[in-house]
Amino acid sequence: MPEENPALQQLLAQLASNVLPSEPSVWPLALGYWLVLSAVIIASGALFYWWHLGRDWRRVSRQRNNIQAQNDPAQQALHLHQLLRWVLINKLGAEKGLTDQAFAERVATSLVSPAPAWLNAHYRALPAVHSIDWAEVQYLLKAWRKEAKR
Repeated sequence: MPEENPALQQLLAQLASNVLPSEPSVWPLALGYWLVLSAVIIASGALFYWWHLGRDWRRVSRQRNNIQAQNDPAQQALHLHQLLRWVLINKLGAEKGLTDQAFAERVATSLVSPAPAWLNAHYRALPAVHSIDWAEVQYLLKAWRKEAKR
């Protein structure tokens, strides 16, 4: 500026320097963040709930696989009977004092066929070793799982 105006100089001296505004706060979160956070929490809760519901049935499936891997057919029949009885009592609400006849009838009604020969074979005085139809066992457990969901 070739000529400086004294009035202008006086006004310029009174100006304060520019101050940067403060950084925006992270809190409170914007609406979009709340929606995403809510969706994540709800989805996590739902996944945990569904996982928790199927926990016992996954245990039953693992136990069935362990029984199927055993070599002794008599032990297979005994352990399978115990597993099926446990499922019937604990997951379907049958009485703990369930007789063998009532147990066999319950299995037969679930399979819509006569009770399989292997079902109570371990109770017989001379147990005849019957091979277990594992597809039939799996069908039975699936039917009971559907029944337990109702």
